[in-house]
Amino acid sequence: MKTKQTIRLQGGETDWIYDEVSRTGVIQNHNLSINGGKEDIRYFVSFDYTGHRGILKGYNYKRYSLRTNIDADVASWLNLGTNTYITSHNRDGGRASLVMAEAMSPYGKTTEDDGSMCVYPMYSESLFYNPLLYTGEDHERRQWNINLNGFARVKFGAFAAALEGLEYKFNMGYSYAPSRDDYYDGANQNNQTGYAYAKNTETQSYTAENILSYNRLFADKHNVGFTALYAASRKKYHETIGTASKFVNDELSWHKMGGGATQTSDTYTDLHTTTSVMGRLNYGFDNRYLFTFSVRRDGSSVFSPDNKYGVFPSVALGWNIYNESFMESTLDYLSNLKLRLSYGKAGNEAISVYETISKMSQGALTMDGASTIGLWQSSRMGNPNLSWETTKTFNIGLDFGFLNQRINGSVDFYSSRTTDLLLQRNLPKLSSFNNVYDNMGKTANTGLEITVNSRNIEKGEFSWTTNLVFSWNKNKIKELYGDGQDDRANRWFIGEPIDVVFDYTMVGIWQEDEIARGDHKTWDPEAQAGDVKLADINGDGKIDDDDRSVLGQTTPKWTGGMTNTFAYKNWALSIFIQTAQGQKRNNPLLAMAGDEMGRRNTTTEIGYWTPENRSNEYRSLSKTSNRHGYQFPCDAGYTRLKDVTLTYVFPPIINEKLNIAKMSAYVSGRNLLTFTDWVGWDPESDIAQRGWSGDSNNYPMTRSFVVGLNITFK
Repeated sequence: MKTKQTIRLQGGETDWIYDEVSRTGVIQNHNLSINGGKEDIRYFVSFDYTGHRGILKGYNYKRYSLRTNIDADVASWLNLGTNTYITSHNRDGGRASLVMAEAMSPYGKTTEDDGSMCVYPMYSESLFYNPLLYTGEDHERRQWNINLNGFARVKFGAFAAALEGLEYKFNMGYSYAPSRDDYYDGANQNNQTGYAYAKNTETQSYTAENILSYNRLFADKHNVGFTALYAASRKKYHETIGTASKFVNDELSWHKMGGGATQTSDTYTDLHTTTSVMGRLNYGFDNRYLFTFSVRRDGSSVFSPDNKYGVFPSVALGWNIYNESFMESTLDYLSNLKLRLSYGKAGNEAISVYETISKMSQGALTMDGASTIGLWQSSRMGNPNLSWETTKTFNIGLDFGFLNQRINGSVDFYSSRTTDLLLQRNLPKLSSFNNVYDNMGKTANTGLEITVNSRNIEKGEFSWTTNLVFSWNKNKIKELYGDGQDDRANRWFIGEPIDVVFDYTMVGIWQEDEIARGDHKTWDPEAQAGDVKLADINGDGKIDDDDRSVLGQTTPKWTGGMTNTFAYKNWALSIFIQTAQGQKRNNPLLAMAGDEMGRRNTTTEIGYWTPENRSNEYRSLSKTSNRHGYQFPCDAGYTRLKDVTLTYVFPPIINEKLNIAKMSAYVSGRNLLTFTDWVGWDPESDIAQRGWSGDSNNYPMTRSFVVGLNITFK
C-alpha cells in the first residue's frame, strides 16, 4: 500500500482542505420532554443532548441541558412558578487551521520520513505551518450555564370585585456561568520548551422585577390598562489567568503548571448594576382607537454618579380603520386595515464598565538590577462626563389584509436620530493617550420593512403559501465634533454611514505598453508592469492618501427573504431563499501582504498578471505590485438557497398502532446554493475578514443535511 508521501514523490498532490483538515460533519440532537399535572399545578421537564462533529478536524461540541418548569395555583389569589435551566458545554480538542490549509501547496509534505507530522510542509517555508499541527493539542474548553428563576403573582380581584384586573407579579432570577479554557503546547506543536495556559471565569447575575398591572374593560368599549415596573440587576464577572513555560517534559501539561520554570498569573473583576423604573398607560376605545404612553428612568453603573440616569418617554397611536362603519362597503375584499404611529426616545449604554475613569496598567520592570512591578497609565483616557447615548425614533406602520386574509402583511417606515453617540475617538500622541470614549456626533437612520403573506393556492388537499420579507436601511453621520469636519483617522465622514470602505479607486493593472510609453511617470512613477493602477482622484499628479474616497458601506443596503411552502396531503415542502445586497468588504485574499505573494497557494479564480496573461483585474506576484496598500474592496452581496425542508406527518392510523399521539419525519438541507461575485470565502462568514490566529474566524459557512423524527407520546 502506497503512502501519501510516496504518491506525492511520483507526482501526486494533496488537497489540504478536503482531504486533510475537513471531514463529513455530523450533528445529532435528541430531546425528551414530559409535561402534565392537574388543574391547580402544572409541570414540564425536558432533557436535551446535542452532539456536533464539525467539518473541520478538532471542532467538536457536546451540550447537555435540563429544563424544568412548575406552575402552581396555591390559592385563588396566588400563583407561584419556577423555571430552571442548566446547560453543560464541551468544546474540547485541538483544532485544524483552515487558513493554513488554504495557503498550503498541494505538493507540500504531510509527514516526515519517520512518520511524524511535518511542521512546515513547504520545506524551507516557515511562514505557513501544518494545518493539522494543533489537532493533537491538550485543550479543554468547558462551560456551565445555570439559570434559576421564580415568580409570584397576586390577583387582587379575588379579594374584591372592584379590584378585578389588578395584579402584582414579582420575578426573581439568578444566573451562574463558570467556564475554563486550558491548553498546553509541547513538542507536538513545535514548542520545544512547552507552554501552558489556564483561564477560569465566572459570571454571576441577579435580576429582580416588581410589576403592578391593571387591565379592565368598561361598558364593553373602554379598555384601560396600566403597568408600573421597578427592576434592578447586578452582574459580577471574575477571571483568573495563569501561564507557564519552559517545562522539563510534556507530561505535566496544564494539569501541573508549577512544573514550568517561568510562570505568570493575573486576575480581573468587574461589577455592573442597573435600576429601572417604568410606567405605561394603555387605552383602547371600541377596538378602533388605541393609545399608549410610557416613560422609563434607567440607571447604569457604567456612568459616573452625575450622569447615571436617563429618562426615556414614548407614545403610540393605533387606528383600526377596518372596524369603522364607513368601511362596510369594502368588507367583501378587505379583511384588515390598521394604522400605527409611534414616537419615542430610547437610551443605550454602549460602553463597558470603568470607561469613565483613567486606569492603570502594570508589569515587570528592572530597576537598579532588580525586578519590580511598576504601574503606568493605560493608553485609553477616562471620561467622567460620559452619559447615555439617546435615539429618537418615529415609526408609521400599516397592517393590511385582503380576501379573508388570503393576502396579508405589514409595511413599516421608520426614521431615527441618534445623538451623543458613545464612540472611541483617537487622540494626538502629545496627549500621552491613544484614545478616549466620548459622547459626540449625530447620526440619522431611515428604513423600510415590508412583510407579505399569501395563500396562493388552496385546492383540495393541495396548498401553496408564500412569505416575503424585505428590509431597507440607510444611515449616515450628521455631525461629529461640531466643526463640520470629517475624521479620516477613524474613517468617519459626514453624510456617509458609520461603517464604510475608505480606499483608493482601482482603474486596472499597469500593462507593459503603458510603462513603455511612460504613461505612469506623471501618475505613479514607481509603477511597473503588473502593478495595481489607482486613480488620481484629486488630480495632483501623484498617488497618496488624499486619493482615497468612500467606496461603499460594510452593511447591506437591503435584505430580503422568500419562503414558499407547498403542502399535499401529509407532505409539506418548504423552500427559503435569502439575499443581502449593497455591501462591500475588503478582500484579504486579493490584498495579502507582499511578502506572502508567491509563497502560498491561492484560489484558481485569481489569474495573476504575467506578460503572457495580461490581466487587467489581478496584480502580479511581485512584492511591490500593491505598494500603496490597496485593500481590494469587492461586492459582498449574495443570494442563497438557505433552507429546503421536506416533512411527512404520519397518519392517525399509524399513530394508533404505535400508541402515540403524533409523529412526523423530516429531511432538511441548509446553505445549499450561493450566488455571488465574491472571490474567496463565503461573503456571509466572518472568515472573509479572517486573521492569522484564533478559532473564532477559522470556521466556514457549512452546507448541512438534517434528518429528524418528532414523536409526541400520549
